[in-house]
Amino acid sequence: MIRLAVTRPALGSLSKAQARLRSVTADEAGFAPLTMMLGVTLVVIPVLLLVLTIPTWLERSVDARDAAANAARALATANTWAAGTTAADQTVTELISGDGLNPNDVKVSYAGSLNPGATVTATVTVELPAGVIPGIGHYGTIRYTATSTQHIDSYKGDNGQA
Repeated sequence: MIRLAVTRPALGSLSKAQARLRSVTADEAGFAPLTMMLGVTLVVIPVLLLVLTIPTWLERSVDARDAAANAARALATANTWAAGTTAADQTVTELISGDGLNPNDVKVSYAGSLNPGATVTATVTVELPAGVIPGIGHYGTIRYTATSTQHIDSYKGDNGQA
């Protein structure tokens, strides 16, 4: 078995430049507080803010999908387009208000036709906060759009209306 021994020269035998370099790099323990502060500031806090924002994104995206599905269903079961859009708007307003959102932050549009066999589509756009700072509020906005399409019953009659 061969053992290699590493020997270091004594401090007195080092050149002045080597001694100065060794004395500068020997005290690295003083950088720990600075590293900790930079790590918390540049990594932990942004990740924490992102983690606190994700539930809001999920909640509002689910609200938009539910509102679009319910609005399309209300529109598809109506007898006239005007009655359908009124019922769909009311459904969206109730759902959004019930979840604590401002109805002004929601945009709704409808497309399609109520002819038997056709389809109707409800599109709901909700504004999401880009980020949330606890105790302060949110900053920035992102728009999330959900769409739902419903098929009109192929055998739907006009219910006696001409």
